[in-house]
Amino acid sequence: MMSAVLVAFAVFVIQFKKSTAPPKPGAPVASKPFMTSAPSSEGANRFAWVPRYPGAIIENINTKQTRDQLSYGFSFRAPDDFKHVLGVYRDRLQADGFQVDVKDSTGTGGELHAVADGGKRSFDAVVAKVLQGTGTEVGVTAVERQ
Repeated sequence: MMSAVLVAFAVFVIQFKKSTAPPKPGAPVASKPFMTSAPSSEGANRFAWVPRYPGAIIENINTKQTRDQLSYGFSFRAPDDFKHVLGVYRDRLQADGFQVDVKDSTGTGGELHAVADGGKRSFDAVVAKVLQGTGTEVGVTAVERQ
């Protein structure tokens, strides 16, 4: 189970790194097909409902729009134990009316899935204990559906 969590987290990080890589010199720069209002480089606030982890410096911000949904993702490293990170998100999301499911994966990481507004908003976090040193790697995806 933990290997599946680590693989999912690795895929998440790789996808974000690919999507945020700068264009090669001389390559045409495509304009964005939409302007999001996610707290991102565009500077807006559509995903203001996503809880911020205290002291986190988010990286690899990514937004994606499809026909029926807008997704927003990011990652960060927390100095805290993964159980604490999951607990902070669980408590904040439950206080905001989300139904929250937390899965602890044998002491090395865990997953959190939360849904609100009849499934129109969802929040997923994959957390894993860092392999060297202390702290937790965190990957977050939030989705708004029409």
